Amino acid sequence: MSPLLRRVLMHPDRCFILLVALLGLLGCSRSTPAPPPNPTVAPDITVISPEQRSITWTIVVSGTTQAFEETALCARIPAYVRSIAEDPDKRNHPSYDRSIDIGSRVKGGQVLAELAAPELEEEQKQKAAFVRQVEAEIFQAQKALAVAEAAVAAAKAQAGQARAAASRAQALYDRWHAEMERINRLVASGLIDTQTRDETLHQFQAAEATRQEANAQVQSAEAAVARAIAERDKAAADIAAAQARKEVARAEERRLLALCNYCRLLAPYDGIITRRSVHPGDFVTPNQQQPLFTLSRIDPVRVVLQVPEADAGWIREGQRIHVTLPGDSASPRTAPVIRTAWSLQTPSRTLRVELDLPNADGQVRPGMYVSARIPVELPPHWSVPSAAIARIQDEPVMYLAENGKAVRVAVQLHRGDGRYIQILRYRRSSATEWSPITGQERIAIPATALTDGQALP
Repeated sequence: MSPLLRRVLMHPDRCFILLVALLGLLGCSRSTPAPPPNPTVAPDITVISPEQRSITWTIVVSGTTQAFEETALCARIPAYVRSIAEDPDKRNHPSYDRSIDIGSRVKGGQVLAELAAPELEEEQKQKAAFVRQVEAEIFQAQKALAVAEAAVAAAKAQAGQARAAASRAQALYDRWHAEMERINRLVASGLIDTQTRDETLHQFQAAEATRQEANAQVQSAEAAVARAIAERDKAAADIAAAQARKEVARAEERRLLALCNYCRLLAPYDGIITRRSVHPGDFVTPNQQQPLFTLSRIDPVRVVLQVPEADAGWIREGQRIHVTLPGDSASPRTAPVIRTAWSLQTPSRTLRVELDLPNADGQVRPGMYVSARIPVELPPHWSVPSAAIARIQDEPVMYLAENGKAVRVAVQLHRGDGRYIQILRYRRSSATEWSPITGQERIAIPATALTDGQALP
C-alpha cells in the first residue's frame, strides 16, 4: 500500500469526500444519447408543360436627385461689390447675418447683390449728355431748314420781280425799236429832220440798256433761288446726319446702360442659394472661375437614373416609375419618365433617364440617393415555374420527363418575376443545335431534387 493511500484511509472523513468527488466525475463523463434524426421527406415530383404567360418584370436601378435647374451667377463687368441684398426671412437674425447666403430662398427678379463701377457710371452719364447734345443739334438744324425754306421762297419772289421787270424793259425796248424804224422812214422821206431821229435813237438805246439790266437781274435772282435751294437741301442733310448721330449716341447710351444694369445681380427664377463666394468690397471680374452665387430650382427636382444597356429598350416616355428615397416619409413616390438621352453613355453603357419629381414641400434635396423600381409588362412567351430551373456550374438547366426518366438539358432563359421564368430554347447534352420551345415538352419539377437519368414516379 502506497503511503498516500495509507494517509487517506487513516481519516474516514477524507475517504467520504474523495468518494463523492469520484462519483461526480463519473456522472459528468456520461453523455446523454442524441435524439434520432428526423426522417427526410422527399419532395413530390410533378410533370408540367410550358404555357404562354405574360410576366411583369421589375427593373431595379439606382440614381440620384438633381436640381431641376442650377445657374452659376457671375459678374459681367469688372466691379466692386457694393452690398449683398438682405434676406427678408432673416429679419430676426443678428445685424451681421441678414444678407442673402446659402440656404436663402429667393424669387425670380430679386436683387442678390449690388456692384459698383464708377468709371462705367460716369461714361454712361457722358453718353446720355451726348444724346441731349445731338438732340439740340437736330433742333438747330430743323430751324436752319426752316430759314432756308424761307430764303428759297424769298429768292423765288425776287426772281419773279426780276422777270416782271425784264418783261417791262422788253416792252419798252420793243416800243422804241418800232419808233426808231418809223423815224428812220420819215427822215428818209424828208418829212422830219435828223435832230428828231437822234432824240429817238437815244431813247431806243436807253431802252436797250434797261432791257439788258433787267435780264441780268433775272439771272441773278435765279442764281439766288438755286443757292437758297442748295442751302435748304444742306439743312435737310444736316438734320439727317444729326438724326443718324443721335441713333448712334442712343445705341451707345443703351450699351452703357445695359452694362450698368449688370451692376444689379438678379435671380433668374425662384430657387435656393446653394453657394456664395462673394462679400462686400470684393473685386470681381467676368473671367473669374468661381461664380458669385449658385442658384438651384428645387421644385420640381430632377431624378436621374442610369438604366443598363440590356434594359434600356424597355424604357418609354410616360412610363410610371416607383422611386424610393431614404428618410423620405412620402416614399415610395411615383412619377412618369419625362425624358431620356436615347443614346447610351459610352463609358458605362447606360441610358440616362430623367423624372420630374414635385417637391413643393422641399423634402427632396439635390444629391440624394434614389432607388427606383420600373415595372415592365413582358409579352406572352413560353414560361415555366421557377422551380423547374436549376443551376449546375452556374449554367441553367431543366429536366425533361422522357420514358419515365429525368433527362437534363441546358436551357436559355429570358426574364422572370420570381414565380415564373420565360424560356427561349433548350439543348440536349448530345446535341449541338438548340431546339425551340413548342409547348409539348414535359418538364419535371422541382429541378433541384432531380439528377440526370433519375427514375420518375
